[in-house]
Amino acid sequence: MFRVLVVDDEPAALEYICGIIEKKCPELVVAATASDGKEGLARFRECMPDLIISDVKMPVMDGLDMIKAIKDLGEEVPVLLLSGYQEFEYVRTALTCGAADYILKPVTPAGFLEAVKPTLGLLGQRVYEQRKELAKSMIMGEKVREEKMSRYFPEPAYYVAVIRENGLPRRFTDTREIELISEEEHTMFIYGRDEREALYLCPKGAVSREEFMDFFRAERDRKRGPHNFVTLVMMEDAVPRERLEAAVSGVYGEMNRRLSIGVTQTLLAGDGGGGERGGRPAKESEGAIYEAEVIKGVNRYLERRDYGKIFEELWNLIQKAEAIKCPQLRLERMVRQFEAQVQNYFNSRQDVLEEELMLEDAFYEAGTSRDLYESLKSILARYWKRDKETVKLDSPEFIQEIREFVEDNLSQELTVSTLCGEFNLSQSYLNLIFRKHGMESFNTYLRNARINRAKEIMKRNPHMFIKDVAMMVGYKDQFYFSRIFRAVTGMSPSEYPGRK
Repeated sequence: MFRVLVVDDEPAALEYICGIIEKKCPELVVAATASDGKEGLARFRECMPDLIISDVKMPVMDGLDMIKAIKDLGEEVPVLLLSGYQEFEYVRTALTCGAADYILKPVTPAGFLEAVKPTLGLLGQRVYEQRKELAKSMIMGEKVREEKMSRYFPEPAYYVAVIRENGLPRRFTDTREIELISEEEHTMFIYGRDEREALYLCPKGAVSREEFMDFFRAERDRKRGPHNFVTLVMMEDAVPRERLEAAVSGVYGEMNRRLSIGVTQTLLAGDGGGGERGGRPAKESEGAIYEAEVIKGVNRYLERRDYGKIFEELWNLIQKAEAIKCPQLRLERMVRQFEAQVQNYFNSRQDVLEEELMLEDAFYEAGTSRDLYESLKSILARYWKRDKETVKLDSPEFIQEIREFVEDNLSQELTVSTLCGEFNLSQSYLNLIFRKHGMESFNTYLRNARINRAKEIMKRNPHMFIKDVAMMVGYKDQFYFSRIFRAVTGMSPSEYPGRK
C-alpha cells in the first residue's frame, strides 16, 4: 500500500478526502494529515509518504511553497493539488515546480479516483525500480539509507534466501542477462541479477520458518534436472529489517564462495556448513597441490603433442573439482592457468576479449561438468586447428538455419543444450557465432523471440489466459513468464495493450 499525506486547511474537506481514500482506494492509506503547508512539510519529514494530496491556497505556507520546500530536500514525491477554476494560473505554476496533477473542486469520489489513477501507475513503477536498486545495493554490500529501507521494505523482519540455477553471473564483460523483479502486488519480494536467479525476501508474518524452508527445498528439487544443477543459500531464521542488508550480502557471499559446477547443494549462510549444507569446499592447500600436478601434466603432454591426453587431463581436473565441491571461482582460476599453458606453448595471439567471452560462456552455460568439459575442449582445440566447427562461423545461411529452428520450436523446452545437440555445437561456440554476426547472446535471442511471439499471440487472442500464452511460448511457469515479460517490455502481460 502507498502512504498518503493529506494537507488542507478546512477540517471538513480534509475529512472528506480521507474518507474517499479509506473507502474507495485500497491501494492507499492515509499516513498523516496537516492543516497548512508548514505543518505538511513537518509531517512529510516524519512519515516520508509516497503521495501528497494538498489544497492550493492555505494560510502560513501554501501548497506551492510546500512543493518547493520538499523539492529542496532532494525528494521526488508526486503531489496532487486540490483547486478551483479560479486558481488555475496558480496550479499551472505548481505543475512547472513538480506537482504531478490537479483535482478540480468540488471533488467527487469518481473524479478523485480518475485523477489518482495515473499517479498510482507511476508509484507502482517507482516502487518497482527503487526495490530493484535497493536489492542491487544490498547484494553489493553497499550502505542503504534507513529511511529508504523502511519505505520499501516496511516489515519488521524477513526470511532471506537466494536460489540459482547453474553457474555464477557473468562478471567481466557487459553481456549480462536482464535483471528480474517480482510483480509489486505479491507479498514476497523476488529479485534476480539475471534470469537464472531469485532472491526471496519474505515477511516473517507471512509464513512460518518451517513453511519457508520447505518451500525452498521444494523449489530446489523442482528446478533441478539431469542437465542442470541448483544452489540454494538461505538464512536459517528471519532477520530484523536493520540487519537485512547484511543478510542479503551474506547469502550472496556464501553463493560466490561455495557454488560448485555440477553440484546441487543447500547452504545455510554464516554457520559453517555441514549436514544438509553440503560440506565444506576443498581446502586451499589441497587445491593448490592438485593445480600444480595438472599444470605439470599439461606441459608434458604438450611436448609430446599428445592432445588426447591433454583433453583427458582437463576432464580429470573437472571431475576432481566436482568431487571435492571445488568453488567455481577457484576452478576458473585453474582453467585459466591450464589454457595459459596451451597459449604459451603455441605462442598464440588470439583476441583477448573473444577468449574471455568464450570462457565466461563456458562456465555460465554449463549445466553439468560434462557441458563445461565440452565447451572448454572446443576452446582449446582451436589452438591446434582441429575444431571443424569454425568453418561455420561466417555463414549467414547457418545462422538462418538456427533461427528457423528456434522459431519452429518456441513452444518446446528449448535450451542452449538442446540446440547445441541439434547442430553439434559447443555452448561457447554457439554464442561466439551469434556475436560474430553482431547479435546478442543466444539466451537473449531466445528470450526475445519468445516474448515477441507472446505479444503476437495476445494481439490475436486478447481473451486468452496468461498461463496458456506462457505455455505456447515455452514457459511452464506463468509467474516466471510474467517476470520475464515485464523485464523485457516494462509492463506485465495483463497490462499489455489490447488485453481484455
